[in-house]
Amino acid sequence: MRKIFVIILSLFITASSFGQDEEIQTLFGYGTRISGFGGPFMSFTMINGEFAHMMGGGGGVLLGDFFLGGYGEGLTNYIENIEGGDRIEFGHGGFWTGYSFLGIKPLHPAFSLQVGWGDISLRDQEGWEPYYNDNVFVINPTVELEMNFTKFFRLSVGGHYRLVTGVDASLLSNQDMSGPGVFLAFKFGWF
Repeated sequence: MRKIFVIILSLFITASSFGQDEEIQTLFGYGTRISGFGGPFMSFTMINGEFAHMMGGGGGVLLGDFFLGGYGEGLTNYIENIEGGDRIEFGHGGFWTGYSFLGIKPLHPAFSLQVGWGDISLRDQEGWEPYYNDNVFVINPTVELEMNFTKFFRLSVGGHYRLVTGVDASLLSNQDMSGPGVFLAFKFGWF
């Protein structure tokens, strides 16, 4: 009985050692990992010639080093419309995609693109109901430097240029709402 047990145990150990060398094959390619991430981000930029802080969040599905997901962000500080002294409110959201180059390295470059729709509102100085609403289209490419702090947390710092189109030219312009900025994101997930 002891001999049979030793033979079966030896065969099991030998078979399991051969199986460790092979990786599972998937429909999305050999060794492609699928996971996800999400988290808050912020940007510091210019709107209507004044400093603007925008805060938001987003997430996506990771297919290797490529991701596809969604985002949303809005203006957090008061910005006055120079002509009337009224407050500008601005927010946008939509699709978010990107790619991390050499994502397994602790420090690596990345690129992302936000494409979405937004709303610009003007309120009087008392801040009651907006008297002006405008729907706009936003394209926001970002070049980033990602830092892998852990397997589930990345910090991303970068620069972007927000391009806003479709602004009603009677009170503001596309140029007033478009501009460069810096970007900071906290990404939590399985990378």
